[in-house]
Parts: sequence; structure tokens; C-alpha cells
Amino acid sequence: MMKAVTRKLNDSLKILVARVRLAVAAGGWQRSIDTILARIPIMPSKRHHRIVVTSLLIIISATISVVNGFIIVTLCARQDDNSRSTSMMSSSTKMMEGYEYIHPDIAQMLIGDGLLSDINDDRMTIFPLLVDPDTLTLQPKQQQEADSMGDSSIMPINQLRHLANHCDGIVFGRKISTLNVPKKILGLICLSQLSSASTSTDQSSRESNSAIVVAAMVSVNLLESSIRSVLQRVRTRNKNQMNGAPLLSNMIEELSKLDANPSLEHNKLIPLAHLSPILKALLLPTKVGGINLRNLLSHGFLSTLDRRWLSLTLVLIQTLDSCCVSADDTNTMAKQRDISSLTKHDLMKSEIDVGKALLSSSSEMQQLESLSCHRGDFVPSSHQNLLRFTLHELGTTCLSTFSTIVNSQNTPPLTTIFITSLSSLLEHSLRMVWCRVNDKMEESIARPASYYVTLDGHGQKDKHEVMISPYLCDGCTRNKLVSAISAQTCALLTDLFASPSYSESPNIRAAVCHGYFDEAILEELACLADWALNREQIVPTKVENGLTDAACALVSVFDLLSSNLSGQPRMTEYKPLFTYTSMATRDLDDIIRNLTSLSLLMKNNEQVSECIDKMWQQHQNTFADMSSMSVDLGKVNSLAHDLFPGLNASHPWEAEDFYANHNTSIILADCNAAQTLLADLSRASKHYLESFEAGIGGLALEPASTKDRRAKKSLIRLCGVSQLVLEFYCMATYVALFAIEHHNNSSRLHVDCNLDRVDVIKAVERSRMTLSTFDVYLSNNMERSIKSLTQYLQGKSVKKILLHNRQL
Repeated sequence: MMKAVTRKLNDSLKILVARVRLAVAAGGWQRSIDTILARIPIMPSKRHHRIVVTSLLIIISATISVVNGFIIVTLCARQDDNSRSTSMMSSSTKMMEGYEYIHPDIAQMLIGDGLLSDINDDRMTIFPLLVDPDTLTLQPKQQQEADSMGDSSIMPINQLRHLANHCDGIVFGRKISTLNVPKKILGLICLSQLSSASTSTDQSSRESNSAIVVAAMVSVNLLESSIRSVLQRVRTRNKNQMNGAPLLSNMIEELSKLDANPSLEHNKLIPLAHLSPILKALLLPTKVGGINLRNLLSHGFLSTLDRRWLSLTLVLIQTLDSCCVSADDTNTMAKQRDISSLTKHDLMKSEIDVGKALLSSSSEMQQLESLSCHRGDFVPSSHQNLLRFTLHELGTTCLSTFSTIVNSQNTPPLTTIFITSLSSLLEHSLRMVWCRVNDKMEESIARPASYYVTLDGHGQKDKHEVMISPYLCDGCTRNKLVSAISAQTCALLTDLFASPSYSESPNIRAAVCHGYFDEAILEELACLADWALNREQIVPTKVENGLTDAACALVSVFDLLSSNLSGQPRMTEYKPLFTYTSMATRDLDDIIRNLTSLSLLMKNNEQVSECIDKMWQQHQNTFADMSSMSVDLGKVNSLAHDLFPGLNASHPWEAEDFYANHNTSIILADCNAAQTLLADLSRASKHYLESFEAGIGGLALEPASTKDRRAKKSLIRLCGVSQLVLEFYCMATYVALFAIEHHNNSSRLHVDCNLDRVDVIKAVERSRMTLSTFDVYLSNNMERSIKSLTQYLQGKSVKKILLHNRQL
């Protein structure tokens, strides 16, 4: 028991040190002290421990009070308004609530008043833009003033705040029913005003701000999509296509370089290039003078936000969307994702079922909130109001159906918006745990000119820490989060947020943020606008792309984290599904199982043997060549188990398995062609086995018509080629495994065999090409398929690998 107390004290003091730094920066020291005191256990025989620690905290808190007073007075002096000094000192702590995890320089950008008179720059005394109250679009006061905007690379923050204030007065200065704007904008406004009518006034106020934060999360993502959409329209007209989701900074830079000629279609409202200084100030990092609002929201640092920033974002979206819309514009929305195949995996389906059970019960959701907020072990106190809003206002809508919405007070389904908010909450809460267990509390705040610790973002893992990576940035220090939350939980987090398989894994936070589910979000916002303005005309959303399943899985992993960190772990048998290693293991398991079944069917059926003999008589040379180079299925199985020890393993997933899976995935990341070959072989072997099993019973039937005789002849040939199929699939599988182990430079390979990397890659590519030809023509042009095998064996690179196998 004493060890547990000591460990708790050590953890509390580590958190205290980091909180002191935050308190000095943000003025929020009193709540930090209270929280730490509450977390220190009281032992009857060790009461002096608490007395000592309490005394220490009192001294520190007094010191912080003095420092805070200095900071507050300094801020007042900067405002050059001595009459407000006293009120600022008394309200500073309250002002900084919700900004505890961002650097004070960034916080000041967000909370400043935006008075233009504070700027000592004559160029800023006249603000050149206004917002059209009818269309909610930015327009220049005069064209010559708009032209002058192009001289500034980034808008000064005070001017940006002034613009945000102006936008807020226009957007929220009138009834929503009088606005003549698209449902996307109306839906975001409605979302920002969403809160429960049954809550107290104070709680309703906190929920209202949480609603603004969530609406801002969604809106900054849609703003990025609007930028991408506008650039795509311009590029399409210039016959220059945009692929994927380019970096936001690159798109804004491209926007700044567009021709500002007002006669061009995309400049008739306002020159697009003149929006670049505003977008840079709002969306890009502080190191270039911007707020970096999108990343602050998406990565969960903010739990409160002034409504004006939402208003500015809405106006920018509406302006961009209105800039160049014409009849010849094509659909510029990013290619939408479909993750409806999640439930085909039993392990994922089990977690989805857990999440579904939680979402369908208000009492279970209440318990989940209580568990996740328990002692602040997972969700920090600053974000608990946001969690409450997310779970109870958004989460309860995820399983809504037509019957539960029409003629009721229930909010329509907001599944994608729920995913957006809960992903952000999960990331920040997990970041705090990561910082605590790895003794890096300084990484818990968003700092200027610094990369964040993020949940995903493996593409830039050399620049910043990824919290669910097995290792820290140095590549050798193990991440202590793995043991803190369990390897199974890490596996589920990796599959949901940071897996390389685009086709199957959701990578849900990044996909939502970068526009891959915009179609679903826009449908939800339109539905919310209809519901808010006229309940009788509600049209429920139709979620058919797996988002409900993703939401359930997200709730499940949130529950796993909350349970494990509160000392009440929930058991799960989850193992990774979408890592390179897991996918390759699954493909190999399918290949070996399919080929083993095929081999047994061939051996135990005399009629199949007769078919093989007939085919052998027609193609003796091909059969002889394949036999001379054959690779035994047992050898393929043995090599597969050497490379992937987890193949067919049934033991519970543990931390060492997590590290081993990661290490193998690093090797596989450089063996894309070999991975693809294994995936192709898995599909091809399954397809042939299914055709073989379906037709084998027809060998004993006597044909009754010409059509039946033709069908049986095709069946005989399909069964007759089974020997070649088995041998070729074994060869190709061996080539893929050889390529992986060759890249790993394993001593088991005896790599002194005059095989360089070029030979191996060529062999893999040749195997893929032959497999494609062989499989395509197998059912309708058998001669072409068999000929491709003869050509395959003639390839020098393939022959080198197969001969090397014969020598071992």
C-alpha cells in the first residue's frame, strides 16, 4: 500500500510542476492546486505526508499569486488603460479558463479585444473589408482599398480580431430564420446554439460554449475543404488537376499567387488572392504570425472559444463558396470514404457492439462520463463540459432513426459531428496521459513554433511525437503509454486513427478533418437546419458509409481508456487488423489455408486426379518445368511462420506483441510490392478454391444437353489445371516472402546468392503480372493462362530465386 501511495505522490508532484508552469502562464493556479490536493491520498499512519505536501503547495501557490499579479499588471499596461487594471486582475483566472493548454502568447491572440486604435500603423486605421449582411460574404469597401490588401503577406492579429468582431455582429445579430444562406451555414449556426433545455442556467451557459467549440471544429474543417474546392475549380479551368488533400499551408500559399484581375470569374466577388492574408493569420502556425486555429481545435487543445472566431470562419466559407460558382463547375469535393466493411472483422465488430450498447443507454453514457472524468485521470477538468455536451447532446443522436425523430424533440443524427468532437477530446485527454507517463508534461500545451504531440500523423513522426507509436521520437525509447493503457487498447487506437490501409481502416480523425466525410457532414448540417427551423420538414440523414460503426468503435475505445486509467479495466481480446504486419499475416493465413484445402481436395478425389492427368498429357513441358522449380507448401508455411511468429497465434495480445508487430511493419513499409502480391494471392486463391469446390461435384454428373457438355468440359479443364494453380501460387507466395526477408537481410536466407535488391523487386513485379494474366484468363482462355506460366519461369529474376530455393 505504501508503494502505491509513494507512486501517487510522485505522479501528483510531476503533474504539479507542469501545472505550475501552466498556471504562471495562464493564471489558472487555484484550480490546479485544488486538483492536486484532492488526488493525494490520506493514510492514517502517514498523515504527515499530506501536511508536508500541503505546506509546499501553499508556498508555491503564494509564489504563483505574486507572479500572476505581475503578469496581469503587465497585460494591463499593454492595453494602456489603467482604469481597467483592477477588473482585469480579478477576472484573469476566469478569462483563461479553457485556454490552459495553449501558450499565453497564443491565448492572447484569441482573447484580445481587437481594437484597431491599438495598432501603431497608419495602414490599419482604415479597415478595407466589410461583411454583406444579406449574403454573409466579405466584400471590399472600395476596389482600391481591396487592391492594397495584396501588399500584406499576413493580416495583423488585432485587425483579424476586429474583422472577427465585425463578422460576429452580422452573423448572430439577426434571427436565423431571416438569413438567406446555404443550409451548411445555417446548420453550423444551429449547431453552435445546440444545448439541453433541461439544464441549469450556469450549466446551459457552459454547454452553449461547448456547442460553439464543436461548431468551430466542424467549420474550420469545412473551411479547408472550401479552399481546396476553390483551387480545384480554378485548376480545372486551367486544365490542371489537384490530387488528394494537399497541405493547408501550400493551398493558402497557392491562393495568394492567383491573378487578382477582377475580370476573372473567381475574382468577381473579391480577389481570392486577397483572402490569403486573413487565412494565414487564422489558420497557420504562430511562427508565421498566425493563430493556427484549425490545429488547436482539431487536436483538442481548446475547450472554450469566443464565438467571433466561428463567425469569421463562417463568413470565409461563404465567401470562398460564392467566389466562382458557375454551371461548368465540376464536383470538387474530396473523394468520399466508405468504411462500411469494418464489421466484417470479428474483433472490430465486438468493439462496435460494445460502443453501440453504450450509445443506446442514457444511464450507460452517464456512467461513461463519470468514469472518464474520475479524479481527472483521463479527461482533464478543463474539458469535462465539452465531454458532457459531446456524449449527451451529440452521442445520443448517433443511433437515431426516422421513428425516433419525427414529431419529437430529438435532435437529428449528428454522427460525423460527434466523431469530430470525440476524436478531438480523446486526443487531448490521451496526450495528457502520454505526457504524464513519459515525464514530458511540457508537451501538454500548444507552444509557438513547436510541433504538437498528436494521436496520428505518422507521416511527420520524424518531426514530432506520435502518442500511440511504440517508441518515442528517438526510435529506441519505449513509449510508456503502451503499458499504461494496455497493448490491446493501443492496437484499437492504431486501427482507428493511424493505420496505413486506406481501403479498410477509417483513420477517422484525419479523414473527417481533411474532407473525406464532407458529404455526410453536409447532410447532417442540412438536416439540423431543417429540424431547427421547421420540425415538420425534417429529413433524417442516411448513414450508409460505416460512420455509425466508426462512432460506436470510438465510444468503445474511449470506454477502454477510461476503464483502464481508472483502475477498473475492461477485458478485450482485440488485436490489430490494419497494420502492415496484421494485413500481411491475414493474407498469408488465407493463402495457406486455401492452398491446403485445395491440396487435400486434389489428393482425395480420383476424378480430379483424372482431370490432372488429361491436362498433363496436353501440356507436359509446362508441367515438367513447374515441377522442376516447385516450392513445397510446407516450406512456404515454415518461412511464413519464421517471418510472422504471430501467424495463427491464439494467445492474448500483449505489449511485446505490439512492439514486434510494429518492428515487422517497418520492414513491410519498404516492401509494398510484396505486400500487394500477397493480397492478390489471397484473393486469387480464394476465388479459385470457391470455383473448384462449387464445380467438383459436377464431375460425376452426366451432361443432358450440349450446353451441359460444354459446361462439363470447362469444369474438367478447371480441375485439370489445379496442379499448376497450386504450384504457381506456392511459387509466387515464396517470392513475396523471400523479398520481405531479403529486405530484412536475414541470416536464414544465406544472402550470398548473387541476388541483389533489383533482382528481387523484378521477381515480385513479374509474379504480380503473371498472377493477373493467369487469374483473368483461367476461366475463358485456359491456353493463355498456361502460356503465362511458361513465360514466368523464363524470367531471369524469378529463376534465380527459385533455383536458390532448390539449393537450400
